[in-house]
Amino acid sequence: MSLKWKIQDTFISLKHRDFRYFLSGQLLSTMGTMVQNTALSWYIYKITGSPFLLGLIGVFQYVPVLLITLISGVIIERHCKKKILLMTQSLYMIQAFTLSFVVYIGDNKYWIFAILAAASGIITSFDMPTRQSFFIELVGKKDLPNAISLNSTVFNMSRIVGPALAGIIMNKVGVFECFFINAVSFIPIIYGAFKISVIGKPKLTGENSGFFNDLKDGVIYTFNNRVLISTMFMMAIVCTFAFNSNIIIPVFAKEVMNGGASEYSIFLSLIGLGSLLGAMFMASRGRKLNISHYLVINSFILAILQILTVFSHNYLVIAALFISIGFFNLTFLNRSNSTLQFNTADEFRGRVMSIYALLNTGSTPVGNAFVGSIMERFGGKFGFFSCGIMIFLLTIIGISTIKIKRVANA
Repeated sequence: MSLKWKIQDTFISLKHRDFRYFLSGQLLSTMGTMVQNTALSWYIYKITGSPFLLGLIGVFQYVPVLLITLISGVIIERHCKKKILLMTQSLYMIQAFTLSFVVYIGDNKYWIFAILAAASGIITSFDMPTRQSFFIELVGKKDLPNAISLNSTVFNMSRIVGPALAGIIMNKVGVFECFFINAVSFIPIIYGAFKISVIGKPKLTGENSGFFNDLKDGVIYTFNNRVLISTMFMMAIVCTFAFNSNIIIPVFAKEVMNGGASEYSIFLSLIGLGSLLGAMFMASRGRKLNISHYLVINSFILAILQILTVFSHNYLVIAALFISIGFFNLTFLNRSNSTLQFNTADEFRGRVMSIYALLNTGSTPVGNAFVGSIMERFGGKFGFFSCGIMIFLLTIIGISTIKIKRVANA
């Protein structure tokens, strides 16, 4: 099999014009978002000095996702996805400009950042399921896994460059510039969304059933599908306790490694590097993986990697662990996403992917509050360790109490 074929296979979804517009806009927008997220976590920790209050920002940001996402899934299927995407990206830009203004005038009241975090969470409740359910309309079912992987690749390239860039800007210029860059970065994705010709037609008209009946039907459909419910069960565990790096690493960098903003941004970039490698792996080889209980195995690997962080202060060992954590975080999410989309009927896709968004980001308040409390009491070295223990124990309990469905890659 030729190298040329492998390269073409890796980037096959780019043959779709609309997806190219979407992905190019995502590249700059997510870069700006990662610059802001890196600066925000460090800034909140700096002005409060409290791991718990830092974790609480995540709670404010993602509780709206927990409360709204199921409802947003029905709304998404009643309206054109392109219009929703334009609306959410525009609102993100307004939120980012507001945040940059607050930092510029030096108003460091914690409650202002909490409100802006909650506003971001409300937008995410609509934006994430819209984007996830829009992929199949941009590229078709055949190229869907590749599109998901390439989108993850772009996202994780940003997770490498964004934190590194934020570290440089914070050290050489200031924090305000990080937030302003993010606000401006939404312009390309708004332009790209305008250029997309597919509008994402509504799947529900509301003529045959009421809003809450549609919501109930989506939940029942999910629970009656063994593959969907097994996948979501594993997501509930991993997404709650494996995706708290933005809360753990500022404290870990300062308390455990005696570092500052530079070390913090480097650590985030290492996790981003691992995720990028995972995305590239899934883009080229993901469809060929046919491992029984893949998500369960991935979960145990993540648990062990996080537990091991407590035993070393060596930079090279920590770097290897962070890269590995990023890799398996990505492969878990990528496989979960593909599995859900391939096993969902088109008319339920928006509602099922709203549950995906709920588990992916809506579970974050629980994990952020948990790890913030642990580090507040026991110190930064126990952040990853405590999350790894929880993943390991809950996965064991889960596979002993429910039958996890064997999921083959579609």
